Amino acid sequence: MAYKDVILKYFSHISPYEIAKFIGINDINDVENLSEEIKDVRISDFHADFVLKVDKEIVHVEFQQEMTPDDLNRFFVYNALLTRQFKVPVKTYVIYLGRSDVPKQIIQNEMVKFEPGFIKVSQMDSNVILEHAKMKSGNMIEMILMPLMKNCNKELITELIDEEAKMNVDVNLRNDLLTSTLVITATVYERSFIEELKRRLVKMYSVDIFEKERKEAIEQGLQQGLQQGLQQGLQQGLQQGIEEGKLQAMKDYAAKLLIAKFKDKYTKELKGKIQNADPAVLDYIISHIFDIDLEELKKIL
Repeated sequence: MAYKDVILKYFSHISPYEIAKFIGINDINDVENLSEEIKDVRISDFHADFVLKVDKEIVHVEFQQEMTPDDLNRFFVYNALLTRQFKVPVKTYVIYLGRSDVPKQIIQNEMVKFEPGFIKVSQMDSNVILEHAKMKSGNMIEMILMPLMKNCNKELITELIDEEAKMNVDVNLRNDLLTSTLVITATVYERSFIEELKRRLVKMYSVDIFEKERKEAIEQGLQQGLQQGLQQGLQQGLQQGIEEGKLQAMKDYAAKLLIAKFKDKYTKELKGKIQNADPAVLDYIISHIFDIDLEELKKIL
């Protein structure tokens, strides 16, 4: 799905407790994200969205925009791999973000039966989710996904954004929540509505969800510019050094010629003038007074 990776990026910052509650696991004492522990559970394209340890259970969660038979087979294989690693039964849940009807998700034969929990977001009631948010008891996952739910409209989304902006949580978590909600909203509504929601955040709540990204981009640009400037300065310095070196060599050469021909008249004052002379004067002395080919001389110098 086009926006799945973006959403998962922000979901990864949200407490795994929120994910567990969303799929209906209640009375939770402890939740742990096992992402670091399942690095070796990788075969070809098999990769779980979330694997959680909820109390003593292992929970495998997938977010899907569409479902194909191959998707179900992949989840089945991953369930088996996780079962092998953790030596306990693994519960798999599919959070379905699409609107199309899908058949019952089950693999069953004489040897096995695999039927993941299936949560169809479009059948959830957005009014209920908004009430939860207003009562400060909202689940972050359900809030983010509310634009995909039934009965949802622009007015309800605007109210939801207001509630998210006022949440008393860590600023980075709040920004992840707002950004995720806007990304999901953008899959349903036109860009102008999204831009209006962003302006509302800045105007009413002084919340700029992309401020951090902009600062990082500016900082990166400054660093790149600094490096380029240093490199350019080095190159300019080298070139300038070369040119100044050539000029000094011309001055020294002109001085030697003058000393050789006008030794008695080459005073300290004249020496100072030669050292302060510009390239045109030096060229005239060398080429006209001493009839020396400047181009050949510059090659030597």
